[in-house]
Amino acid sequence: TAQNIIDGKVANGERRVDEAFWPESRQPTGGHTIDEVAGDVRLMHEVAMARRRLRFDNGALALNGVKLAFQLEEDGETPKLCAPYPIRDSNRLIEEFMLLTNYLVAQRLITQARGRALLRNHIPPIEQGVEQVVDVSNESFDFDIDTTDSSALQESLSLSCSASHSRSRRLCVRWNTWRRRGLDESDWAYYTQITSSVHRYPYVIVHRATLDKEVDEFLLTQKDIHLTVQQ
Repeated sequence: TAQNIIDGKVANGERRVDEAFWPESRQPTGGHTIDEVAGDVRLMHEVAMARRRLRFDNGALALNGVKLAFQLEEDGETPKLCAPYPIRDSNRLIEEFMLLTNYLVAQRLITQARGRALLRNHIPPIEQGVEQVVDVSNESFDFDIDTTDSSALQESLSLSCSASHSRSRRLCVRWNTWRRRGLDESDWAYYTQITSSVHRYPYVIVHRATLDKEVDEFLLTQKDIHLTVQQ
């Protein structure tokens, strides 16, 4: 539904909404109108895309693996279709606000948790591994990957995906291991884990620290935050 709103397929002032684009079961209740909700979605999308552009302008790196989606027959058991899960602007909207949430919670913990902030730490990638991947790319695909910095690497990967879908898919699988070595989608100085329960232990710790009643006042300035992170 959110993607249909973003694409302008629904909620454009029509008197009756097409349920193919916005099912009645998902339409707003409690005094909220379709136009109000659609307006909020479009505004959030505009903000999210602006933040996304800013992140990549500042050197963010996207390492996205292929996620498969399955469709079953009416019996609910027999596979009918298997295809790559499409990533749309509605997905990116959620992603940007989740990243922002993790950043703001990390900021709150740094300023208020009195030394108890649990932040996510990304070490630099292993140089030998980087060189091996660059060599394999040159030898096997005749493609040069620029690893000068995250911006140059992002541009190289984007070019590889444009040049050859099959080739880029293999390259991206190799580069996806970098996520564990320190390169992530966020280029912010501090980051924590509050929006994903997959990482259960840090997820619980961060939530408890955030809700702690003792954490109720700012102790550091913005400058102090950055100095704390660099130590």
